[in-house]
Order: sequence, then structure tokens, then C-alpha cells
Amino acid sequence: MYLFLIVFMPLSLVWYLIREKDKAVIPVAIAGALSSIVFCAFKAFFSFSYRTPRAGFFVNYVYILLAYTLIPVAAVYLVFLVLSKDDDTFLVKSYFPLLCAFFSVYLPYTVLSGSRSAYSAFELFCKPVLYTAMLASSAICVFFLYRTGTAGKRLAIWILALALSLFVPAAIEAAWFIGFAFFVPLAFFAAYVFFSACGAAHFLCGDFQEESISIFLPKKSFLKIIQRVNLQI
Repeated sequence: MYLFLIVFMPLSLVWYLIREKDKAVIPVAIAGALSSIVFCAFKAFFSFSYRTPRAGFFVNYVYILLAYTLIPVAAVYLVFLVLSKDDDTFLVKSYFPLLCAFFSVYLPYTVLSGSRSAYSAFELFCKPVLYTAMLASSAICVFFLYRTGTAGKRLAIWILALALSLFVPAAIEAAWFIGFAFFVPLAFFAAYVFFSACGAAHFLCGDFQEESISIFLPKKSFLKIIQRVNLQI
């Protein structure tokens, strides 16, 4: 029952590492996984993972956003930026493998340790896909933020895109958590994953206009782009 939750993100990471020509990102991924193991062990020994549900969308949204997204992403990546001596290009390239490796351990841990009852289909199947899509889309935004530099308008656009990529998954999860009608979080989940997949497919194929958020739109036949990605593996 837990197989998809446990293996989806690691398999996504392995696919990325096989496809990536710069194998220097492999130690980065290993570091991300090890840091997550240490973090989860520390949390298991010194904190109580189960959280009593509270009513209201906003309070749950803030908790999920901070605990499951912003704090882990910011802490892990900022520590990496401080400790790494690599150039900016490699630091940007390291965003996805580092954080995908971290969440490959952290996400199953938070799900399996944070519930006393039966796990829902959202937790077991939707959540790993949602967070993988979040890391992929935010990695694209980080790349273009680096390429854009300090250019005012374009910089603001990509900062907004990065914020959306990180903030939306918590809203989807909060909607599920407080018991919205199933089609509400499901519809937003499907839309978010679709646009993230479009962005990833365009990015991997190099099929985009530089510094344009239209990369997340299905500009061409999505199936053709997926076929091109598969041919490059």
C-alpha cells in the first residue's frame, strides 16, 4: 500500500540523474538524502510528529506551507549554498537533485509518522506526485531567476512564478485536509501537475523562449514533447 509513496520520488530522481550529463550532481543527491535522514532522525527523537487537526483552511495552510515546504526547501538549499564552493551554474543545477533526494526521505516520513489512522489516497498517491511537480516547477523558476539576473520586470515575474510553484501545493493539501469536496483539491491538483509537467517537458527539450513563463503552457502537442523527452533518455 505504501509502495507508490516510497518509490515515486526516488525513481523520478534516478531518472533525472541518468539523464543528466553532469554526474557531479550525484554526490549532491546523496548529500540531500543523508541530510534528510539526519533531519528525520532528529525530529523523531526530539519532536512529536502527530498533529491534532484544527478547523479552518488558513491555519492548516500556514502550517503545511511552513512545515512541509518553505522551511525544508529554504533550510536545505540555503545551507547548501553556504557550504558549497561551486560556481553559480552548478548551484542552480543542484536545486532539483538536492531537494528531490531530501523529500524522497522526508515526505514518506511525514506521511507515515503523522497519522494514527488509515492513510488516504491523497497521501499515498497524490502527495508524492504533487511535491515532485513542485520541485520540478520551482527548479525551472530558480534557473530562470539565475538567467534573468537583476532585470527588474522579468525578475519580479520569475519571483512570482517561484512563489506560486511553492505556495500552491500547500493550498491543495490544506483543502484536502479540512475536508473540501474531493473534486476541489483534485481539480487544482490535476491543473498544477499538468502545467508543471508542461514546463518540465518544454525545459528538458529546450523548447521555450528564454525568460518567458509561457514555458508552463502547452504551446505544442504535449504528447509530442513527451515523446521527444523519452527519445533523449
